[in-house]
Amino acid sequence: MREFGVSICIPTCNRPRLLEAALVSCVSQSISPAQILVGDDSHDRKSVALVDRLSRETGIGIKYWKHSESIGQAANLNWLIDSTNSEYLIFLHDDDRLDTNAIETLYEAWLQYPEAQCLYGKQHLIDHAGNILLDRTERWNLRYSRVNELAGLQRSNLSAALQQQLPNNGFLIKTELARKVRYRPETVIGHAVDADFGIRVALAAAQRSFAYIDTFVSEYRLNPDSISQSTTINRREDMLFEYIETLELPATDEKARDGFLERIAVAAALDAARARRRWTALRIIFSRYYTETLLSRWTLYRFLCTLSPGLGEKMRRFLTRINPDLEGDRDRQWRQFGNEYAKK
Repeated sequence: MREFGVSICIPTCNRPRLLEAALVSCVSQSISPAQILVGDDSHDRKSVALVDRLSRETGIGIKYWKHSESIGQAANLNWLIDSTNSEYLIFLHDDDRLDTNAIETLYEAWLQYPEAQCLYGKQHLIDHAGNILLDRTERWNLRYSRVNELAGLQRSNLSAALQQQLPNNGFLIKTELARKVRYRPETVIGHAVDADFGIRVALAAAQRSFAYIDTFVSEYRLNPDSISQSTTINRREDMLFEYIETLELPATDEKARDGFLERIAVAAALDAARARRRWTALRIIFSRYYTETLLSRWTLYRFLCTLSPGLGEKMRRFLTRINPDLEGDRDRQWRQFGNEYAKK
């Protein structure tokens, strides 16, 4: 085996049970990582004992830091990037898992595409209990262009990132590139730090250095406690929308940009309304990227949120009360009742 040093970086916050499942998936790899790094934003020290136990039992070094106060997801990730001594990194959320052969799969891809700076594969969707959701997994990967005919080096890093073919975690990236790009704080880009990071990595990386492998690498948990599933946290996707909208791109990447903006327009309009950015919300709703029917009840809901977030929330509660199915996840109903509310 050629020398292959990879560290797994896990930011965590108040999820010791799920963190244990994430760590077990890391220490059970067919090719062991050089090290595992955990940055803990929790309010207590419940994660310390399980980290110590797994480190002793496996002999795999787990470096652990307990931040004295919560520093946020982006800052935590940057802390881990700065703390590694490996040539490559894999990021993993504390409520997700790696496939048993994830590192081996990425290592074999690295041998096949030595010029690649970022390598990644497919994701399984799992429920909160960890059960794989087969039908939704297939639709999930199809939605994000993770299909066999697109395997290999990508023609455009940026189109791959804008299509969100690059998953939110479980990908292999050169540490030098990650340190160059870094995660931007939530105050700048909202909570969509993973999507923002992937797009800026695509801009910073060498041309044709994204490689997609048509093999499962990670598991993405539909966790009701996560930011993506929350109905109360404002993800501020309007910030991401405006950033992507103003990027100067080659003509060959415009289609991918249009698709990205269409996917997040509903969420961006709602988040702008909740942040009382009324004109931004209205501009998005009346843009060509907003593909929902303007006379639908869900567009009315967003108009009400623009007028008064409190009034809009009352309407949402009423509509979900008369149709309980709308409380289900479906990727938070495709970001708060978009795309015919998750095409039920």
